[in-house]
Amino acid sequence: MAREDLGLLKERVARIEESVCAVDGPLAWSPSTFRTWQRVWSCLQIRSLGPEGKERVGCEEDGGYVVPKDWRNFSRLFSLGIGPDNSFDMAFAEAGIPVEAYDPTILRLPQEHAKIRWIKRMVVPKPGLSKNEISLGQILENIAEEAAAGLKMDIEGSEYAVLLSCPDERLRYLRFFVAEFHGIADIIASEQTAALEACWNRLSGIFDTVHLHANNAGGARILGGALVPNILEVTMVNRKFYPTVPSLEFFPGSMDRPNLRGRAEIQICPPWPQPC
Repeated sequence: MAREDLGLLKERVARIEESVCAVDGPLAWSPSTFRTWQRVWSCLQIRSLGPEGKERVGCEEDGGYVVPKDWRNFSRLFSLGIGPDNSFDMAFAEAGIPVEAYDPTILRLPQEHAKIRWIKRMVVPKPGLSKNEISLGQILENIAEEAAAGLKMDIEGSEYAVLLSCPDERLRYLRFFVAEFHGIADIIASEQTAALEACWNRLSGIFDTVHLHANNAGGARILGGALVPNILEVTMVNRKFYPTVPSLEFFPGSMDRPNLRGRAEIQICPPWPQPC
């Protein structure tokens, strides 16, 4: 290998390592920080749908998600947060499934479809007097158990308060739920974990977690000896409708793709902590 090529290779490796991981001084190997992470991690009921039970839907970069393979049998998708890509919503629409898409921050849908209804309203925990606000409970209030509805959520950190404000009886009628959870490593480092733990515990009372993918756009931090992602994509299925088995899956898997090309994927490996 030429010296110039070796130099470029070393530079690329250093750039990838820098993009993936930040070491946090005393927190990096702190036993108490490790216990905090294990406690939070154990809030998720991590199970498996089996090797043939999942499928990637949407684009090959940020905006695609892994969901149950029977997603084409659903009758409705609620999509909270759109941004520059709505390929996930488009896949449902092209399969004939109506999509309600909520996002007040965009000027237009990235891709339009007759089956996608864009609602320019902000999803908040408790709507005030503004007509531009709506709660998750209000969005889900008219669905029934037989509706076979799914929910996708990417609302940039508001997910914890929005989910905690939604009544359980509304969440129970969802067949699957896929969301990006933001700021996880920062939450662990600050020990301000109450909302995160309450949110994951509540969801785990209804759903099993069947897929995880760390969004490499958010990077990761070494905390308590563990590599903790800052943004985590989580796919959950309602255990009333989906039988699951113990999981030994490694993430990312064959269906996952880096959210940002040129950055290494963040590895998440079993054994998974058991609920307390």
